[in-house]
Formats: sequence, C-alpha cells, structure tokens
Amino acid sequence: MRIHRMKRAVALVLLVAVAAIVAFGRVNQDPPTDAEKETAEKTTDLLQAEVFAALLQEFGETTPENVEQGKVAVSLIFHDANRDIRLIGNSEPLLGGNNNVPSDPFEQESLALALQGKPNQKVERHGNRWYLRRSVALSNTFHTSCAMCHTNFTPQFFRDTKNPGQWVGALTLRVPIKDQQ
Repeated sequence: MRIHRMKRAVALVLLVAVAAIVAFGRVNQDPPTDAEKETAEKTTDLLQAEVFAALLQEFGETTPENVEQGKVAVSLIFHDANRDIRLIGNSEPLLGGNNNVPSDPFEQESLALALQGKPNQKVERHGNRWYLRRSVALSNTFHTSCAMCHTNFTPQFFRDTKNPGQWVGALTLRVPIKDQQ
C-alpha cells in the first residue's frame, strides 16, 4: 500500500513537472509585445547616449602621456566578455587581439552595414531571453582623439585613403527585452 502511494506521488510530481516544462517552453516561444519592444528601445537609446558620453569623457582625459592607460581603460569596457556593449570592426588596431571581430550573424551583418554608414537593429532571442540589438556605424573621423590610440587614423591615413571619413566599424548594443527565466 505504501509503495503504491509513493508511485502515485512520484507520477503526480512527474506530471506536474512535465506540465510546467511544456508551459514554460510555450512562454519562452512568445515574442515580446510592442510595448516591451518600445521600453527596450528607450533603454537602448539611454545606453547608447551613456556609452558615447563615456567615450567622449575618455577622449577628453586621454593625453599623449597616458594614451597606453587610455587604451587599457577602453578595452576593459569593449571586451569579449561584455556581450552587451561591443565595438566591431575589421581594421587595426583590434582591441585586445580579436575583441572587435564580429562574433555572430547580427554582428557580421551590422559590420557590413556599418561599412556603408548604415545602422542595424533587430529583436532576437538567445536562450530564454529576448534582446533588442542595435548597431551604430562609426567613422574614422568620429573624434580627433581616436588617432591617439588608433595610430592608423593619422593625417597620412587620411591622405592615402579615398574617403577620409570612411566607415570603419560599429558600436553594438544588446538590451534585454523581457526576462523569461
């Protein structure tokens, strides 16, 4: 009798667990609503403004005397472990080795568009989470201080290139839309 009750209890627990897994799986399939996307877009706008403000602050504080520390400071923000804020490009210098090489299809498409001066934005699901992803094209003349670290963006570079304001990469941002965990 006791074994029979235990089997029924185990069966009931398994049934509830399977039902929860199926229900959870369906919830994870649901794309975000327009309102959730709009909220994520506003958050992305704020993040973009914050990142550019931080970069402008860095440019204002980096001097020829501390340029090496400036490179380290920027590379700590834009590194492979930070999937939410990245710089991508295909020209030297690559931050920390391969840190700004596109790492997924969105970044590959974004770099191709950025090299034409075009932005990119998509809603994507990764695992159990939805994200708004955005890329903003960057030019080799974004700011004059860029040439302190990116020595290939020098006056000689500008004289030798057919397009001194050429597009060289993108800032990519990734903001969670809704938490489904």
